[in-house]
Amino acid sequence: MFNSCIFAQKLSVMHEKLHISLVQNEIKWNDPAANLTHLSELLINVQNPDLVVLPEMFATGFITENSSNIQYADCILDWMKNLSCEKGAAVMGSVDVEDAGKRHNRLYFVTPDGMVQHYDKRHLFPKSPEPDFFQGGMDLPIFQYLGWKICPQICYDLRFPVWSRNSCLKGQYGYDVLVYVANWPAARARHWNVLLQARAIENQAYVMGVNCVGKNNKDVAFQGDTQCLAPDGKVLGQIQGGERILQLSLSKEHLLTFRDQFPVAKDWDNFELTV
Repeated sequence: MFNSCIFAQKLSVMHEKLHISLVQNEIKWNDPAANLTHLSELLINVQNPDLVVLPEMFATGFITENSSNIQYADCILDWMKNLSCEKGAAVMGSVDVEDAGKRHNRLYFVTPDGMVQHYDKRHLFPKSPEPDFFQGGMDLPIFQYLGWKICPQICYDLRFPVWSRNSCLKGQYGYDVLVYVANWPAARARHWNVLLQARAIENQAYVMGVNCVGKNNKDVAFQGDTQCLAPDGKVLGQIQGGERILQLSLSKEHLLTFRDQFPVAKDWDNFELTV
C-alpha cells in the first residue's frame, strides 16, 4: 500500500544510488490484457526498485495502421499507476494514445504518488506507417526523481543525437540519465548497440536502452539487447536474449567524479534547437 509520508521523505533526499529494473519482455501482438498479466508475473519478485523501465508500446506491440489500441490507453496507464504504487517506484514505458484528436506514441513517467508526466515521440519511423497515423512531439521534458534528472526518448529518436544532446550551464548538467524505450529490430542490432554507446560517451550520462524480444505480426524479429551503459560508454549490464529483467544500481558519485575528472562539457558547443 502506498504511504505518502514515506514517499515524501524519500523524495526529499537526493539518492546516491538509483536502483533500476529494465524489463525485456516478449509482446503478444495487440493483446493488452495478456501482456499486462504477463508483465505483472515477470515483475512479482522484483524488490525495492527506484525505477522500472518497460519497452516501447509494451502492452500492444508497435501497431500503427490500426487505432483499436487507443481504447486501452487509460487501462494501461492505470496498470502503470498500480505498479508504481505497489513497487514504490517510478515506472516508464510508451503507450498508443489519442489526445485532442491526434495519436501519439507517448512515454509515460508515473510516480507512486500518482503524478503522471509524459513525452511524445519526436521522430516517427519512416519505414513504417507511423508518420501517417501519429503526430510527432515538440517538447523534450526532463523528469526529476530522487535527485536524478532523467531524459526520455523512444526508439527511432536514438538516431538523432542533436535531439538528445545534453547541456551544461554553470556546471549544471541538463540530465544524468538518458532512457530509450524501443521495439528495435534484430536486423539493425549493431546500430542499436553502437548508438547507445555513442550517446553515453558524448553526453557524459548513464544510458539505458530497453527493448523487446520475439516477433511481431509481420514476422519482424527483436533480439532485445536491453542494456545500461556508464557515462564513459562501458556496458554495465546487458541482456543478450530472452525474457529477463536487468537490475542494476547507478551511482551519482561515480557520475559526478567522472564528469569532474574528464570535464569535456566545458567545451561543448552551444546551440539552440528549433522544432
